[in-house]
Amino acid sequence: MLKINIDRDWEYLEENLAFLEHVILRDDWKKVDIPHDIAIEKPRRKDNPSGPDEGFTAGSNIFYKRNLPIDEELLEKNLILEFEGIMGYSEIYINGILLKKHFYGYSSFLVDITNYVHEGENTLLVYVNNTHKPSSRWYAGTGIYRHVWLRVGGEVFIKPWELHVESDILDEKKAFLNIKVGVKNSSGRKVKAKLQFRIFSKEDELIKESEEKFEIDGKEEKVILKGLEIDNYIPWDIEDPYLYRLEAKILMDDKESDIDSTYFGIRKIEVVPNVGFKLNGRVIKLKGGCIHHDNGILGSASYDRAEERKVEILKQNGFNAVRTAHNPFSPSFLDACDRLGMLVMEEFFDVWTAGKRAYDYHLFFEKYWEEDVENTIKRDFNHPSIIMWSIGNEITWGSGVDWEKEKGYTNIFEWSEKLSKKVKELDPTRFVTSAFCGLPFEAVKVEDVEEDNTVILGVWKGNEETKSRWGEITEKYFKYLDVAGYNYKVDRYEDDGKEYPNRIICGTETFPYTLYDNWKETLKNPNVIGDFVWTAMDYLGEAGIGRASLDENEAKNFLGGFPWLISNCGDIDICGDKKPQSYYRDIVWSLRKVPYIAVLPPELYGKKIYLRLWGWEPVERNYNFKGWEGKPLRVYVYSDADEIELFLNGKSMGRKIAGDKVKFKTFYDINYEPGRLEVIGYKDGLEVGRDILETTGEPIKLKLIPDRNRISSCYGDLSYIKIVAVDEKGREVKNARNKIRVEVEGVGKLVALGSSDPLSQESFVTNEISLYQGRALAILKIMGIPGELKLKAWGENLKEEEIVIKCE
Repeated sequence: MLKINIDRDWEYLEENLAFLEHVILRDDWKKVDIPHDIAIEKPRRKDNPSGPDEGFTAGSNIFYKRNLPIDEELLEKNLILEFEGIMGYSEIYINGILLKKHFYGYSSFLVDITNYVHEGENTLLVYVNNTHKPSSRWYAGTGIYRHVWLRVGGEVFIKPWELHVESDILDEKKAFLNIKVGVKNSSGRKVKAKLQFRIFSKEDELIKESEEKFEIDGKEEKVILKGLEIDNYIPWDIEDPYLYRLEAKILMDDKESDIDSTYFGIRKIEVVPNVGFKLNGRVIKLKGGCIHHDNGILGSASYDRAEERKVEILKQNGFNAVRTAHNPFSPSFLDACDRLGMLVMEEFFDVWTAGKRAYDYHLFFEKYWEEDVENTIKRDFNHPSIIMWSIGNEITWGSGVDWEKEKGYTNIFEWSEKLSKKVKELDPTRFVTSAFCGLPFEAVKVEDVEEDNTVILGVWKGNEETKSRWGEITEKYFKYLDVAGYNYKVDRYEDDGKEYPNRIICGTETFPYTLYDNWKETLKNPNVIGDFVWTAMDYLGEAGIGRASLDENEAKNFLGGFPWLISNCGDIDICGDKKPQSYYRDIVWSLRKVPYIAVLPPELYGKKIYLRLWGWEPVERNYNFKGWEGKPLRVYVYSDADEIELFLNGKSMGRKIAGDKVKFKTFYDINYEPGRLEVIGYKDGLEVGRDILETTGEPIKLKLIPDRNRISSCYGDLSYIKIVAVDEKGREVKNARNKIRVEVEGVGKLVALGSSDPLSQESFVTNEISLYQGRALAILKIMGIPGELKLKAWGENLKEEEIVIKCE
């Protein structure tokens, strides 16, 4: 079926469900375009029942309305609405008739409207209820936050999400394609037709065509299979993500009845005991990151460019795999993974029948899980980037299992079997996993005090009894899975590798603070296929899980109190900038040979710093500490060199051991003296690199850095412009907190302005913001017109700066 985007020209109204005729007649509807997340627009409040899980954001009941014009030609077609994602309990109405209810905000769904529309104007109404809080363990947003499409097909048409391609590599030159097409006849009469298949290269050259004749009874649905051989194929790989395009056309009496197309890749994936994960015959360790679905200061609104930029940033920082925690992501995100070469573990659920929050999906799971799994796999089947389906995350929490008798309302072993079998029935080509966490009997809690006075809270360590019980439980849970997902169980890799030599293990979640040990254990154990840190990127909600605190009692709270908004545990912040732990990862992953300097501010020197393993020492890439002259501070240096030497204004602070012996992390205690810090790394006595950090002057102006100087003029494309405070020498001033203001002129508009300040109470939908660590981010949306887009920015004691983006 053809896809027509209908994101534009909607209206919305915040209101409780009421008589629809009364709602429609209201005169206070506001114009809006999709995607839309109303939660990010609302003030956060301490008493909002969403709490720190959702960043103290507000819920909402909201109607969306759109006119749907249907002409005579369309009236003769089959018409199906595709909603990529609506956050909240949703109801879909056409001309006042309720056609669909949907309860999982992360799964896409279809609504057949063929028999409910008439010629002329039709009213599409969507009601979204998301006031039930708490309903999530992280920020979810509210509203129609992904694309909406109208699918149009003829009398005999290809069903949405049912044009599938499975590739089988025969040898280095030949591959075989198994094509599976779901077709439907709505004509009421028996029809003879044919399916025409055409395959195009990445360069859009026709390389193969064939056809298949078929008969289909009136009102019948059937599946048509076709096999095609491809010569001299180019495999899809993370280094060269080569994509083909399949076009399928239904012809009746040589006239087109319907057409559909899909991109696909030819690749081979394997998991082999004592070898690991193989892509096209090559063993690869998954350098993975978990991420949530939000797009930072945009909230949950899913723009194509926002999703693409996210994947670009992950690739640039060494990640080759991502886990969609803990739910299906948007098609745009997966498309970007296909194009850019990012492997994907796509997860279905955070809960099954037992909930983790009062109003989460456990209320609906038993009735709708099968529909949501089926829709997701059918929708995403052709993405070569997807290598694993994860059926659930940490289901052991509150599971209701009697661990001695293995009974209870929620028997996770039965559900693991049920979900695994369903997934393999729908897709036998990929691996099935599930992220398994701690067990209820693991209750030995310790506090570790590091050499640098950091107190690590909430470390859970088992004993011999719990290790034995772990084996019994996981044998049953993983029985029907291909890959055993271990959350925070790095200490079990070696023993379980010996105890269960055929068990393929993946570190589905690991702590960022123990990155060095995580990666060394992953490399050492061949049955461990990869490591997925929690998290690769900061996200909204689960506020303050990675925070550092000087207050022991406050630190014992799992999440931060108001006004915490951001998780604060990611390598990359919500504006897309690297944090110190990301530079440390570069060194652990052998991506950076130059040392890296970070400074613990002098006000924290000598104090106990409390954090959990999701956190990081609160170091900064900053050497501006006016008023602290002569006071002690700590300088951290990340390096894989044998030795490092730190210089303060040209004076050596001595050489120290670096590299593996100190897990790539060395620190110096010095007295603050404005000027220049320089570190040199040595291997075998020879210099291998140096890093410099200087005290800067006061900020005097802003520097504007776009992600792209030329962008598409297509509606909905985004321009990301980094706003940086600099001194008279053009050096970035990392401690600048100036208030800034922006204005936009031309063929676009400002849709978000914000910073990565985890405690900010400023709105992201105004044109004023305070800099954080010397930076802010503006996001501009293109309105579908070619031309120029101009951003002006200025602030307190900061000169005005402007930048022009070409929209072509």
